[in-house]
Amino acid sequence: MAMDPRNQQEFVSLLTDHQEVIRSYIISQLPGSPDVRDILQEVNIMLWEKAEEFEIGTNFGAWSCTVAYYKILEHRRKLKMDGKLAFADDLGALLSDESIGRETDDLEEKRTALILCLRKLSSKNRDLLRARYESQKGGMERVAEETGRTKESLRVTLSRLRSVLRRCINGMIDAKGGVA
Repeated sequence: MAMDPRNQQEFVSLLTDHQEVIRSYIISQLPGSPDVRDILQEVNIMLWEKAEEFEIGTNFGAWSCTVAYYKILEHRRKLKMDGKLAFADDLGALLSDESIGRETDDLEEKRTALILCLRKLSSKNRDLLRARYESQKGGMERVAEETGRTKESLRVTLSRLRSVLRRCINGMIDAKGGVA
């Protein structure tokens, strides 16, 4: 059964948005490993193959990190067979359970803070960010043309807005010890 085009688009968006979370999770389980990029690619392939099993609206970060966990176990089995595994699988599982929860909690906390910080921006700045990041075609050139700006001017403005958002997000998380 093929995936509904809207669900497919949402899935691709979620997969793209969570690349850094998945990569960070893999790194946390295999620190210093030169195989992180390969494992991430294998995880992405597996996620795509299992896309129909994912229920839109549920926690994509936890689901994708669980898939990554099994790919990491597979990688560790290969290392163990080669005599290169440094610690037992049960220690890896313990570390993994803690990391999945922490990574997805951190992501949700940052998303909540981002939403609140975006609301603090002027509607003009929010519209500018939306035009830049929601557009699939034309990118920076199109947005610069539509807003009557040079690409360099737009680049500087967007950089400043990202800095404002980053400071706002970090400030919210630091001040509250997390976003409620």
